[in-house]
Amino acid sequence: MKFINKFLLLFSFDQDEKLEVETKTTLLLTNVLNFFLFVIVFIEGIVSLLEESLFFAGPLLFFSVLFAFNYLYMGRRPNAMYYKEILFSFVILTLLFFIVFGGSTGVNIFWIGIFPFIAINLFSRKIGAISSLALFAFVLLDFLVLSQFVPQAQIYSLNLKILVSVFFVFSFIIAYCLKFIFAEVMLTKERAMINSQNTKTSQEEQISNLSRQIRTPLSNITGILDILGKTNLTDDQRDYINTIHASANNLVNVVSNMVSTQKSGLNPIQEEKISFNLYSTLNNTIRLFSENNSKQKFSLSFSADIPSTMTGNAIKTKQIFLNILNGIAKYNISEDKQINIEVSRSNNMPGTIELIFKLTSYGNIPFPKEYKSDESLYNNDVLRLNTSKHIQFLELGLTQKLIEQDGHTFAIYPEPEKTTFEFGITFMENTQSYSVQNIKEKISNTDSFFKTSVEIKDANILLVEDNFSNQQIIILYIKNEVKKIEVAYNGKEALDKFGKAKYDLILMDVQMPIMDGLKATQKIREIEKSTNTHTPIIAVTANAFPEDKERCMASGMDDYISKPFQPEDLIGKIKHHLS
Repeated sequence: MKFINKFLLLFSFDQDEKLEVETKTTLLLTNVLNFFLFVIVFIEGIVSLLEESLFFAGPLLFFSVLFAFNYLYMGRRPNAMYYKEILFSFVILTLLFFIVFGGSTGVNIFWIGIFPFIAINLFSRKIGAISSLALFAFVLLDFLVLSQFVPQAQIYSLNLKILVSVFFVFSFIIAYCLKFIFAEVMLTKERAMINSQNTKTSQEEQISNLSRQIRTPLSNITGILDILGKTNLTDDQRDYINTIHASANNLVNVVSNMVSTQKSGLNPIQEEKISFNLYSTLNNTIRLFSENNSKQKFSLSFSADIPSTMTGNAIKTKQIFLNILNGIAKYNISEDKQINIEVSRSNNMPGTIELIFKLTSYGNIPFPKEYKSDESLYNNDVLRLNTSKHIQFLELGLTQKLIEQDGHTFAIYPEPEKTTFEFGITFMENTQSYSVQNIKEKISNTDSFFKTSVEIKDANILLVEDNFSNQQIIILYIKNEVKKIEVAYNGKEALDKFGKAKYDLILMDVQMPIMDGLKATQKIREIEKSTNTHTPIIAVTANAFPEDKERCMASGMDDYISKPFQPEDLIGKIKHHLS
């Protein structure tokens, strides 16, 4: 067994880029098939040549050259297009020759028994089955017609015709059953992996919510204590305040330790970036559903400007789609179900590929009445508010979190005859990529000669915060340093104010209704592209996980501070970005 394993590894070549496991498996299978078919056909050609049967030797040696070229040239290029399709066409040509002329031994027609295994394993069960049945129809046609009229065609006896037919049918049934069992096992493993990951992500979400709920009031308490400590107090009052302050700080440490301990026990999706074919990944994902549910039909379309391969988290992408498709399959009560998947590119930034995915599920998903709004109120703001209800009903809260990790939003638009799911995912090009931080540093270096510093007392600052108490606390923190502070209650209101006035800096909360801080920051950065300007944005949030900071920076923010914090820390960051 060890010898066989080492032998098979010879057909797996080291590549400059990491490949998805599924792509590696398909490439390995194709290489093995290509090599063995070359050996078989080459030996048949040499035997025919030794027997001085040039009629068979010439074509067979020619076919062996085709297999060798395909293996040596295409097999070492994982991103080469139509590698397995070219191999498949060579296989068909070779087998057609064997069927009609029989080969030098006269029994080469039995090689058609391997065709169902090749076709079904290289492609899907449906395509492989159709190809196999088409080849079998050609075999029957040769038995009945072609062998009687084609010159030098092999004449088969009745017993041989029956034997070949039975052999092919049994090969087809075995190949189809093995592929079916393999697909079922893989689907079970996929669902088990997704369920396990969803459970772990749910734990992370609960911890994040608990941390945020505790940190926000703690931030207010410590902030008021700081301000109160700067007033005229008696010694006893100052001692009491210091005691409360110390207790609050201890509670902050307890929350931080609890979060870090729980997080260390979690096993979130690995952020390993690999090169993979997005179309193949999505097609294989939906094929698992369509093959096991004949009433579920799919349509997958890509815009022309999307490259064939890209670099990103293929596992997370597949998890998002599996969760959404499971939700649709579970709640769509229509008899015939059609899902159209459209993928388009929303930016042309060098190094990154930002894609918008639009899934349209035709049929009736019976959302409860309390999750529906009057059609006259169906504007974007109301739809965003209702999206959280729809996500909760379809049990897609974890999917929403996965999408928001990249700074994107997940929207659901229900209609009587269809429901549309829309979200974005960011990938990287296979060529040299630049991170958001690198791009920002380049912009900063380019504009440093033209950017003028602003004194904090003269700065015009926009505070974006939906909680009134939090607004008052932050204003109390900075009012002695900053004279002009405007307030917006959500991201949409912040965009409206940003379009009407010039701000020197923005303090941005992350979780807000209607439009969150991540989306608002992305919109602001899009506006600034046309004006060649840049307004510093600092995230002020109770989300304290490392990945929370990464999401903020990825959305285009310049800095991040988590609650609770000291007033001088916030003021220091403001002064830094104003200068």
